[in-house]
Amino acid sequence: MTSAMSIRPVSELPGDPARLHLHYGHGHPAVPFDCEDTLESWYVAVTYGTVGDEGWEDEEEGGHAPAAGSEIGHLILWRLRDDTGDNRWEAADAESGDLEVTVSAVLGRSGRTGYSAAFERAVTHPVGDLLILDRVSLDKAWRGFGLGPALAAEAIRRLSGGCCAVAVFPGMGVYSEDREQVTEAYRLQAKKKISALWESIGFQPFRRGVWLLDTALRRPEELMQARRAQLRALGTAFRQLGSV
Repeated sequence: MTSAMSIRPVSELPGDPARLHLHYGHGHPAVPFDCEDTLESWYVAVTYGTVGDEGWEDEEEGGHAPAAGSEIGHLILWRLRDDTGDNRWEAADAESGDLEVTVSAVLGRSGRTGYSAAFERAVTHPVGDLLILDRVSLDKAWRGFGLGPALAAEAIRRLSGGCCAVAVFPGMGVYSEDREQVTEAYRLQAKKKISALWESIGFQPFRRGVWLLDTALRRPEELMQARRAQLRALGTAFRQLGSV
């Protein structure tokens, strides 16, 4: 994925993108322990249709499309809850280094109460929880069509209620098979491309490599609608190709 727009030919799509489904998963004990009440994990599976989905005809006579219900990617998000009494920085640091970097950029020095002054200046209403977009992963066959930003925008729309902002720390999730190609220049170029993806759905650079999406602004909603329009157009082009 290197652009919000499709960069690969529609003919290379393994299936109709209109069939993609997002499934949201979160589990927790009835009595939370450690920091489970403060750092809440969400796994969003992306599947090609759903099991038992018979409302669609195979778009390829050769049967090359994925089986209905097969997972073709996933997203990982975290909700950092405000005012639980736990140290939010410690909760993030115990989970992963990337989360620690993200949370350090937005919290005050204590890590227990309040956001940083920089965060309060950057966000319209800096009160409430913080949603963190940690990872967007698609099978190789589905990359390069601009699907990542569209799927991330949809997940954010459904999980960001009560959150004052969404944060992301752009990094390389997929490396070249030839590790010798992964030079510093390669990393910088990849990071630049990934940052452009997040900018296409409303994220803006904040500090320390962290980007923020202000949930109080109308711009992210407008950009999400634009991603939906692109996804519809991609699906239409795919179906038209199959009817030729």
